[in-house]
Amino acid sequence: MVRNWDLSGGAARLELAVEDLKAARADSSRYWHDATSKKFDEAYLLPLDPKVRRALDAVHRLAEILGQARRECGND
Repeated sequence: MVRNWDLSGGAARLELAVEDLKAARADSSRYWHDATSKKFDEAYLLPLDPKVRRALDAVHRLAEILGQARRECGND
């Protein structure tokens, strides 16, 4: 059975991965700051934040729904 905390753990790992990616890109921007890097940021990194935020919001909503279903079914 999927537990609420399993979803939360995955969400936390996703958030950490995105933070790691942002830190790595910030570090690389000291050396890579040409037109291609700007295109890369615009094509891949900028669209990533809202997509990840929507995914995390969906995971949190699903965790709430699953928790409610578990409570209603008496499987606390």
